[in-house]
Amino acid sequence: MIFVDPAKKGDATATWEVLGKDNDELSKEMNNEVEETKNVLGESEVDVTAGNRTMTVDPYKLRNDSKFADELYDINKYDKDGSDVEYPFMEVNTTKEVESKSGEFEAWIQTAAVDLKSWGGDTKALGAPFDIHFIGKKTHGSYNPSTGKFTPATSATQSSSK
Repeated sequence: MIFVDPAKKGDATATWEVLGKDNDELSKEMNNEVEETKNVLGESEVDVTAGNRTMTVDPYKLRNDSKFADELYDINKYDKDGSDVEYPFMEVNTTKEVESKSGEFEAWIQTAAVDLKSWGGDTKALGAPFDIHFIGKKTHGSYNPSTGKFTPATSATQSSSK
């Protein structure tokens, strides 16, 4: 599951908003660079370099109860760019429950830039599909769906899954 913090706190006090209400699929594209070489003996060597991670959210229908929809509106209205379109995103793996914390799941937070692809719609909805471009380091921890809170891992409490 992917969440965004429209208030840009990205910490234990953040109010996370889940993405994907309009989507049947949300996949992160790894965009790795793969270089394969073959020597004179016919042996292959492969070098994989991590690429820029991205995710496309399309469609995205704007809703009155969404604070992130308000942020997308402001990006469009004020032609925002640069750090003004960077938000904390949280990825939660609901298949990896943290052993020491019942009901909590492995998660991480990472800043990402939002690239608003278009703005418009029809008589049914106003749409604003966008791409997420992940940047910076991840903060690992756990997410509690009951409280809606993220807890960063410490060196003594690194996440381990069941």
